[in-house]
Amino acid sequence: MPKNPGYRNNNNGPRKRQAQLDEQNPVVQAFRSYATELDAKHDRHERILKLSRDITIESKRIIFFLHSIDSRKQNKTKVLEEAQQRLNKLIEVNFRAIALELRNQDVYQFRAAYSPGLQEFIEAYTYMEYLCNEDNGENSKSISDWSALQLIMQYKVEAEKEKPVQEVGDSSMAGEEETAKAVEKFQFFVDPTEYILGVSDLTGELMRRCINSLGSGDTDTCMETCKALQQFYTGYISLNCQRARELWRKITTMRQSMLKAENVCYNVKVRGGEAAKCASFDQKPAEEADEGFF
Repeated sequence: MPKNPGYRNNNNGPRKRQAQLDEQNPVVQAFRSYATELDAKHDRHERILKLSRDITIESKRIIFFLHSIDSRKQNKTKVLEEAQQRLNKLIEVNFRAIALELRNQDVYQFRAAYSPGLQEFIEAYTYMEYLCNEDNGENSKSISDWSALQLIMQYKVEAEKEKPVQEVGDSSMAGEEETAKAVEKFQFFVDPTEYILGVSDLTGELMRRCINSLGSGDTDTCMETCKALQQFYTGYISLNCQRARELWRKITTMRQSMLKAENVCYNVKVRGGEAAKCASFDQKPAEEADEGFF
């Protein structure tokens, strides 16, 4: 006799019948279509995310490679040419693949998937442009704006040819219609907000270049890079970004980079050639320091 009289073995009990769905029911069919649509969206998101990771990794490598420029080795031209080729490959392969995925889609739904890669690419591309225009005079030191970057991300793809019904005497017209439908144009949308965030990261690389140029004895480059940092910071603090949390964080980091560069230039002016040996470049500004734009 079991210890618990109310105990019942579930294995020997009656099994519950599983309800069978009526596939012809309109509600069931609607949810099936929703599931298929969501699965396709998630798969597309994962593919874009993987492409963005590849772009991020390669862009970081290109930035590190650009920092290998040394005036003593005279390798600037060679490094810039190789960096340009690697950046063009990202545009023609990775960004083209993302643009194909986003074709006829709402790009803002997948913005979080490709945003890190796009910002890192903008940082690498603008840094390469800055180095290319560095020796062209003070008025020629510039980087591509948002519209110029958008123009280089235009693509073409061959669409399926649709052969119209050819009538007698209309052979030339039919050929023109077939050629017009053979090529389809599309683009990778560069969000202006992502461009602003990517350029703000450029100031960190300029700060590193300022310090590295002092280590190699190139004080002129050190001074010019510090001026460029000040111009970037002046432009960014003029933006009304009180509610843009990410941009506000980047501006705070930009200020720290600018102060480090100014500290380097101060040591160059005061101590001259001994600045590289005696200066400390890791000083952080005090928290109560007035930034001048609150």
